[in-house]
Amino acid sequence: MALPALAIAAMLPDTIGDWKKGPATPAAVPDQKVWHEYGLQDSETTEYTAGARKFGVSAYRFADGTGAYAAFEAAKPADANPISVTGLGAADAKEEVVAVGNYLFIFNAYQPKPEELNHIVGTVPEYDQSPWPDLAKYLPADPIPDSQRYITGPDSLAKFAPSISPSTAAFHFNAEAELAKYGKPGKETTVAVFSYPTMEMARDRLAHFQAIPKAMVKRTGPLIAVALDPVNADEAERLLSQVKFQAQITVPEHVPTLKDNPANLFLNIFILCLVLAGFCVLSGLVVGGIRILFRRAGASGDGDSMISLHLSGRP
Repeated sequence: MALPALAIAAMLPDTIGDWKKGPATPAAVPDQKVWHEYGLQDSETTEYTAGARKFGVSAYRFADGTGAYAAFEAAKPADANPISVTGLGAADAKEEVVAVGNYLFIFNAYQPKPEELNHIVGTVPEYDQSPWPDLAKYLPADPIPDSQRYITGPDSLAKFAPSISPSTAAFHFNAEAELAKYGKPGKETTVAVFSYPTMEMARDRLAHFQAIPKAMVKRTGPLIAVALDPVNADEAERLLSQVKFQAQITVPEHVPTLKDNPANLFLNIFILCLVLAGFCVLSGLVVGGIRILFRRAGASGDGDSMISLHLSGRP
């Protein structure tokens, strides 16, 4: 049963096109402990009306994109289909769930137009466009629909993978995980992929995961994949073999500038020559002008005459 959420705060805009906002209250939170662990900071639910039409919307703000991503996976309807929106979206006949940045929006009985959604995102407070986690790309292919869940701490671990203890996962190493279920109902295998900041940390945790009863474990780079209570060993091997870490190396790319253009180099040389020539001419004019001024001031200029020693022809 959903419980009341945090204290109310103005999050959603007063108008969305022709829609007018009604009274707002804190939004219901599906799982207080897990969503708090995801970093839930604030929530609001309200109803918009336009004449006789109306729809409800709930907004949840998280500390970062990871929390919004995790809540999206937990909140989207079981039979929802992916939709093309800004961010992540899924919808069924009754609800549309959208995650954008650090926000999660749930629309009841309405699918907002792209410009309406962009208006909401552009007006919500403390919007943070932080990156979402990418652990899903390491999961085996073809999971059971709506079985993916994200784990950020002990509460979500106990909710979605209770056979793994928090001490095994070692969240003090900043570990996070994503899991999904595979197979058929009643014959499911859960595969969880844990990510650690370094390969050494993952290597240190490997033995702890291998001690989990009825589990098969594989380490690849900083990732640990664990198949929990598999249907059989062959199925577990098939799934774990698909989990492969590929390191990405970013090589700085040289961006050409005007200094790399030969024509620009010769142009700069020509300009430098003109500047030096102009400087020489100007210096000569200044020196000549000073000499003229000295002579007009009464200086004889004898000190400037050249002395010749006439040494030619002498022994």
